[in-house]
Amino acid sequence: MNELTAAQISASVAAGDAAYDPDWDLVLVPAPHNPIHTRIISGEAHFVRDGMYYALALFEAGRKSRGERVMNAVLRLQDADPDSATYGVWPYWAEEPLSEMSPPDWNWADFIGELIALVLYRHGATLTPEIAEAARAGLRRAAESIIRRDVDIDYTNVASKGAFVLLAAGELLADERLAQRARSHLDRLHARLQEGRTFAEYNSPTYWHVVLQAVTEIRQYAGDVGAAAQATALERLAWEHFLARWHPGTGRLSGPMARCYDTDIRRDKGILRPQGVRMILQRVDPEHWTIAAPSDIQPALGLAHDAVIEYRIPDDLLPRLSATPDGTTVETFSQVHHLDEEFAGVSAADVRGREAVTLPAVGTTWFDGPRTLGTIAHSDTWMQRRPLLGFWAEPGDDPLDLLTPMRSVTAEVIRDDHAFSSGVFSSAQRDGTALWSFGLACPGGDEHIHLDGIRPGESRTTTRLLVRFAFAGVDSAAAVLVDGIPLAAGARTEGRTVAVRTPAVQWDWALAAAGFRERRPAARVTRAADGTVVIEVVWLELETPEKLVLSELGTAFAAGSLRMSASGAAPGPEATATRSGDTIRLTLGDLALSARTAVGTHRDHALARRIR
Repeated sequence: MNELTAAQISASVAAGDAAYDPDWDLVLVPAPHNPIHTRIISGEAHFVRDGMYYALALFEAGRKSRGERVMNAVLRLQDADPDSATYGVWPYWAEEPLSEMSPPDWNWADFIGELIALVLYRHGATLTPEIAEAARAGLRRAAESIIRRDVDIDYTNVASKGAFVLLAAGELLADERLAQRARSHLDRLHARLQEGRTFAEYNSPTYWHVVLQAVTEIRQYAGDVGAAAQATALERLAWEHFLARWHPGTGRLSGPMARCYDTDIRRDKGILRPQGVRMILQRVDPEHWTIAAPSDIQPALGLAHDAVIEYRIPDDLLPRLSATPDGTTVETFSQVHHLDEEFAGVSAADVRGREAVTLPAVGTTWFDGPRTLGTIAHSDTWMQRRPLLGFWAEPGDDPLDLLTPMRSVTAEVIRDDHAFSSGVFSSAQRDGTALWSFGLACPGGDEHIHLDGIRPGESRTTTRLLVRFAFAGVDSAAAVLVDGIPLAAGARTEGRTVAVRTPAVQWDWALAAAGFRERRPAARVTRAADGTVVIEVVWLELETPEKLVLSELGTAFAAGSLRMSASGAAPGPEATATRSGDTIRLTLGDLALSARTAVGTHRDHALARRIR
């Protein structure tokens, strides 16, 4: 263990000590808002996985007695009834039994089972016999849960974690049945990822981290030579995937992203601190990506996990972490199947003989010095999606400085105060120019893509429904023009075109067409005092909430263009829009996009997107 990883262990212990509740032998932490799985969304409660992070950190620090108490408290919360549907699973919170969750999260067998396996690999020989036996029993139950569930292999992050837990259970428990199941699971995962050379959960900072943790753990800890070799190959694939959209000029992953919890990868749970992906880069390339000295590491429970993983990057890939990319990357991540009755697109395993429209999930990412822009060709608008995402750096910006402003563009659909999963995004991109369209699907999700789905005929009480583009990090000296007229800080206006001019970048946004019911909304543009420029196409905004029946809205769309270029570039032509029935076609030179203008099923939207 080096000075940095030792500091991570110390910081994890410090965070746990500060939150430790001796009455529960667990950590008491704030409960953030979470629209899925749990009803505990505020106040403080005992988060089970954080307890296991703390236990691992305590064992690493040599504090065996408390480590065993905390791990035992976690183990007691696991469902130990073989006849239960949640056998082997843990709740999120000690205060909320699995039976009260909405619904339970079966992934917890993988994520907490993984931490138990790490404790057994690293400290199993020193545990007291009773705790060692309890930990092995907990690992066995987690493995059995993973086998029962048999998760879709395209659920890459969970499938990767499950592979490690099964391998660990087979080895640590000397159980050949589990070992064989582990090899089969890893064989399928390895074959799927090597066949496509990509990830269905594409370019996701959090889940790239999760996958890299899992495959590195297999390579580092598994005694199965064949499994370690497969993990090494997947480790390389994960780095290749990361580097395809890594933008050293801003120190960020460009778009698009399938799943993202915070657009700013420097943040952890909303706090700017050296952790996560950026610390992995420091571990593998300290010469170019050191963002923190050991003394800068701040208390955080999850740090112990990364500290016991030996991250590495293949030697031939290392230079790409600091090389400036140029040009356009186009990648097909997966095939997504769209059905009339589903809340979102599904994988091939979920089609089950039904009539689906299949679209490739194609991502386009453009790099031009300090500028980058990425889009996905077709996607829902769940809060974890980043279907359109770009970044830029101004002169003097330092990608190693956590205080350098994030300068970005994002786009989403908002219902009231949350990202709305029933939105449908379509795009076509060439270099820094993108045609875009937003519509609405029913059935579709609300805050989640399917756990709180909205079916035809169902209503949701709604005050606001809109499309939002946000340009963050625009300096006060930048010029912002709406239909050619300057917009001052703190001001708001309406228009059809928006131009943002800074020393490093020129943004040209245009609304080609929009409709909602019988209205043709314009764009509302706000220049906030913090530098954010917000463009909203407001479909609905009411003082008194309406019981909105999504399936009965009829027309609901917004479509236009976005161009990113170097400062001083000549303005380009605008897109033209042609409507025919429930379809709109945008053209800009030889770039074209077709999309649906009326609320329809995901299959309806996919059919419209497929039109050439």
